[in-house]
Amino acid sequence: MTANRTDGGHGGGESLTGRINHLFSIAGYRNHRGRWQTFGTGEAADLISRSEGRYGVRVSRSYLGMLRSGRYTNPSIAVVIALVRFVNDHLAEGHPEITVDWLTSGTTTAAPGTPAGHHTTGGADPADGLGALADRQVQHIALRAGRMTPELRDRLIAILDAMEETP
Repeated sequence: MTANRTDGGHGGGESLTGRINHLFSIAGYRNHRGRWQTFGTGEAADLISRSEGRYGVRVSRSYLGMLRSGRYTNPSIAVVIALVRFVNDHLAEGHPEITVDWLTSGTTTAAPGTPAGHHTTGGADPADGLGALADRQVQHIALRAGRMTPELRDRLIAILDAMEETP
């Protein structure tokens, strides 16, 4: 079943900025008094950067702030994966895991019975939903596509779709 809702069932709106900001509303920790507390931008950037081995990137406070404000709207896939992993590591209790697909597009393909925007992982890391990105050729294609206009990306997607349909 394909979810066509633009918020992926999570809230956060249609824009990448809205979805990133939504992540900050669902990720946090229990403070010393046992109360749920969400992360601030600087705190999240510092935690991601200090755990570069886990998240794969260093993210500055200013860069993350610009993503949250909408000033930057085209983060690298490494930053997207790091954000998804970070949020999934710090989700509110009972909240289903976030997927890279939801963060990047606001929609996702979910298994039947699975809420839109979530997927079952069978123990796998949800951030690895784009596992092919480990392939250098795929990374190269993704980087080049990131520099294209939206119209050119649409044409590229149409070409890829046509190629997949060919036996």
